Amino acid sequence: MQIKVILNDFLYNAGLLGLIRIFQNQGMSIHEHMDGQTFTFQLADLEQIEKGYFRLLIDRYGYETNYTKMVESEEFVKFCLNEKISDKELDELNKLIEDAKRWLTSNSYKNTYHLITESEIDIEDLANSLKKVTKKKTETINDVKPQIHEMAMILLDCIEYLKNPTAKYYLCARILGYNIVQGFWKGISFLHKGNNTSDPYEEYNKYFVTPVKNHIASKNDAKKYAENKYCCATCENKMKNVSETFDLTWLQKIGIDSAKKSSYYWNHNRDIFICPVCNLIYSCIPLGFTLAKGKGIFVNNNQSVRQLVSSNELLIKEGDKQLTYDQLEEMTYYKIIDVIAQNADDKKELELDNIQIVKYDKQNESRPYTFNILSRQRAEVIVNSKNSLNYLVGKGAKENKEYIQIYQETVQRLYNGQTFSDLLFRLMKALGSGEFSNKVAIYHIIKVSNNQYKGVNKYMTTEELNKIRQYGYWLRNAYQGSENKLGGILHRLLNALKVKNENKFMETLIQAYSYKKEPIPSAFVQVFEDKDKFQTIGYTFLLGLQGYSGKEKEEK
Repeated sequence: MQIKVILNDFLYNAGLLGLIRIFQNQGMSIHEHMDGQTFTFQLADLEQIEKGYFRLLIDRYGYETNYTKMVESEEFVKFCLNEKISDKELDELNKLIEDAKRWLTSNSYKNTYHLITESEIDIEDLANSLKKVTKKKTETINDVKPQIHEMAMILLDCIEYLKNPTAKYYLCARILGYNIVQGFWKGISFLHKGNNTSDPYEEYNKYFVTPVKNHIASKNDAKKYAENKYCCATCENKMKNVSETFDLTWLQKIGIDSAKKSSYYWNHNRDIFICPVCNLIYSCIPLGFTLAKGKGIFVNNNQSVRQLVSSNELLIKEGDKQLTYDQLEEMTYYKIIDVIAQNADDKKELELDNIQIVKYDKQNESRPYTFNILSRQRAEVIVNSKNSLNYLVGKGAKENKEYIQIYQETVQRLYNGQTFSDLLFRLMKALGSGEFSNKVAIYHIIKVSNNQYKGVNKYMTTEELNKIRQYGYWLRNAYQGSENKLGGILHRLLNALKVKNENKFMETLIQAYSYKKEPIPSAFVQVFEDKDKFQTIGYTFLLGLQGYSGKEKEEK
């Protein structure tokens, strides 16, 4: 039987994306309707979905569990067993012994061992026998070699236990349930305090999957189903009685506890319900976010199911290196730019509603979700600035020994609707001090900033920008042999731009041209037309005055 779901709010869409990712990870194709907003799947697709749920969790985040750290330490332990190690390596071994004992004797591990029946190793006894190697100041590594050998052998036995596929199957599921899922929801299913020793797969199936099967089966009798009086607040599904319904009290900082906060409902009567299908989808929210070290991002691009999926196709690792959250955020912006640009290429006009960028922080218990909105206007700027933004990826600058990530700084200002004046000032100042040399990057930032004004009189065409830059370049050439004077001119012009003083800027400019007995170009009259246009003209001119000829190959 077919199950139909439609894009909704950000949490629902995150859950829907998580469900789609489960299907894709299992090698199943997704079924998007012609309207783009609707996604369908078969009831049969939910067979073994509890395994798919945890398999995806493990595939995406298993590498950062203490389980993986222990298993991947095997070669180091073998090295310590067979080779003469240094004091530093002994410290590393002791740290591993300490960590392994703490992890293997923790409640999450002990509550799971009974599910792992394929191994005859008494892992708890082994873990409790782990002791740090003690080496006195008067002793050498050789003196404590027997201790090293004993502890290394115990560690290898522990690792052998963990390498059992069933151990990974259960332990990683339990660990990631606490480390990842619990940040989004808790208190039910395998995260209910009474189920801490239960099989997490069975508990997920029992709470989320079986009710869906029962609900879909009840639809077979269309006449009886039509008489159901409880409607899902998220979709069109109907339930016969309250026992078939669910609420969202289990979602972190989102759900309303109808028992404790009945005043939330009209006349204290709970009238908001969700169906088993939506309950299942909401359980997949953790899999819809892309996470790095307790923080995550979800792009709520609800133009279509296809765009929702493609906007969130983000890497967690590059090779063996885990991405930081800052890198993840940077990649997110870049991905959105790519998706928007592709969409614009497919159509003559950019058809876009606002795109919601949802940021998640596990440590922020009072407000785990924050939001940025990418408006249609900003989306159009992104499309028009694609080449410039592509150039800025990976570019950086040093400022007073601090590193500036140029792409990220540019995109953040673009998304937040901020001006670029402060960034341009910092980079121009670094250019003057010799800490930075990429004039092309500055020019691309100017172009991105200028694209914000497209369609209004603040906007300057590429030809106009190039002409202003050339004026600066020509004046620089006129001052050959008088570089000491040129430095003072640059300084005064930059300070005038910083404080947005058009009169001071023009006064300095007139003096500079007069000294060389050159006429000041009439284009500079525009300086007085608008503050933003003044900034565009000023920094473009200054870039030419710093020696940028307009050739991209000058800087890499």
